[in-house]
Amino acid sequence: MPPLEAFGPTIAIALILFVMLWFAFGTQRNIRKGNDLLRWLQTGLPVLGRRTTMRWLGSSAVELGIAEPVPPFREATVVVVLEPRDVSFLWAYARRRGRRDFMIVRMNLVAAPRFAIEVRDPRGWTGRHGGHETDATDGGPWRALDWPGGALARGGPGADELAVRKAWTRLAGVSDGPWLLTVQQVVPHLEVHVRPASTAHGADELMAPIRELAVKLAER
Repeated sequence: MPPLEAFGPTIAIALILFVMLWFAFGTQRNIRKGNDLLRWLQTGLPVLGRRTTMRWLGSSAVELGIAEPVPPFREATVVVVLEPRDVSFLWAYARRRGRRDFMIVRMNLVAAPRFAIEVRDPRGWTGRHGGHETDATDGGPWRALDWPGGALARGGPGADELAVRKAWTRLAGVSDGPWLLTVQQVVPHLEVHVRPASTAHGADELMAPIRELAVKLAER
């Protein structure tokens, strides 16, 4: 029987081939998934603005800039964040911790909101960070809500929780779940992290409650 050292080069070559093949197929799958999401988003982007620019950020994210946002938006950006399928160990680690394909919607309004509030789903990839620590500058301690997803929230004085709850609940009904919703008086004024729907719901149904909340926030 040959010594184990004799198999070293063969094992190294096999590992290199495995990593290269995984990267190639993972990249192709992410591009396909990204293009599928971009096609799905076509019905929702007009809710935010008239024209859109697009750029890939590597193989795991696509940034869509709204070039001509409609009121009450001054600026709007949608980022599609994909699982890191091109790197095997990162994909396995992230998926084990609950990461899935999701979207980030960031908006600056024509007028800053009058209050600040942050709502998180602690089970989500971006929603689990934050804990229950007390920080007066961020709106005080986290508290549990009876909203979909076992949400936690913290907010400053005068927060319109009714409007925020309505948006959160509607998002939960037309998506695979919101992870984070932040309203603040500095830019970005409104930020939403949400998993796109795996059902027949269209992107316009997802964007509608976000826009309606933005209109409410911009009211003086």
